[in-house]
Amino acid sequence: MYARAASKIAARGYASVSSPVVSTANGIKVAALGNDSGLASLSLVVNAGSRFETAETAGAAHFLKAFGFRNTQGRTSFRTIREAELNGAMLSAEATRENIVYRVECFKEAVPYFVEVLAELATATKYAEHEFNEVARVVAFEALSARTDAATRALDGVHQAAFRSGLGNSLYAPAAAPVATGGAVAEYARRALTAGRVAVVGSGVDAQELAQLVGASKLAELPSENALASAPTAFAGGVQQLYETAAPVAHYALAFSCAPEAASTLAALLGTQRRVKWGHGGSELAQAAAQGGFAADAFSFAYSDAGLVGVLVSAPTAQLRSAVETVAATVQKHIARPSANAVQRAVAAAKVDVAEQLSSQTGAVRALGQIALGQNAATLESVEKAAGSLSKTAESVFASKPVAVSIGLSQSTPYVDTLGF
Repeated sequence: MYARAASKIAARGYASVSSPVVSTANGIKVAALGNDSGLASLSLVVNAGSRFETAETAGAAHFLKAFGFRNTQGRTSFRTIREAELNGAMLSAEATRENIVYRVECFKEAVPYFVEVLAELATATKYAEHEFNEVARVVAFEALSARTDAATRALDGVHQAAFRSGLGNSLYAPAAAPVATGGAVAEYARRALTAGRVAVVGSGVDAQELAQLVGASKLAELPSENALASAPTAFAGGVQQLYETAAPVAHYALAFSCAPEAASTLAALLGTQRRVKWGHGGSELAQAAAQGGFAADAFSFAYSDAGLVGVLVSAPTAQLRSAVETVAATVQKHIARPSANAVQRAVAAAKVDVAEQLSSQTGAVRALGQIALGQNAATLESVEKAAGSLSKTAESVFASKPVAVSIGLSQSTPYVDTLGF
């Protein structure tokens, strides 16, 4: 059933994400997907996410994201937003651990104009001090909101425990960020916005035509040298305890190191996602959570040189220890040694998830940006490749020692070395 659903979704979307990657004269990567609608999208993808921050630049990627579509040498932010509204366009920005992405969704005829907008954003943003104060308030609110969400804190902590620096850097600026001026953001932008770290990807536009527009824009002025660096990622392992004595619900995340290409398929093998409205999921782990009265949500992350897969357990504080012990035992007994039926179910579910993501314009362009920059992106082809050795991979990954992050009372939290891994 899942396989048939995946093929139907793939047929109406971008599931293959196949597009030639073109390089401009100064080295910017350009790729695009066609579509039959009157809409297009453009993304300026900058390989300068939080993994490239140092102790002196902690939070810089968050600030650089927030400076998107602000005042430039040629346009005020008011003009940019006003003209976007008149064109029916939507502007947005996001930051991940690897990339900062500035996105425009517009009508196809407006593509040349918004290529110029993105070019000015990359080459002529002012980073004025008075504007920094406004951006800092936005950044502080986003960081505060993230710190009040238990799941976000747990997953941020998992990265810090697993990788320490680099991919272990938080997505959010710290409360006392060393980046305290517009000049500091401008310096990070100067080092980040180099041609070799930038891709322009889109949908609803021809790749060659987009490459010509990019080559004729101010993006052609970006220097070619690479001024940012991140050490190769190593899985360090560790434990983080975040104390919350008054919280009625406690949380515990277990995460395992894996190959990035296998991360999404391994998460599907954990099988906690509900496929039926009133169901609990088909895996042994989902059934154990339903019977135990707690929540267990699988997660996965795939980066250019590392992957994580794991489970976030949420339960009433008094029940957290037994819930985590149940999850650990189930992973070791059933997930690390999956049956043929479990493998088939996981592969089919992973295909559906990936096909559904890539059927949307946003999902397809996000994956295309990762591919253009040589990063890992989940596609049907990558799921097929991981499926061939899923049983062997699961045995290796889920038998290894995980990292753990807990939020709640320490007295209710089991130590990871007592869980049998």
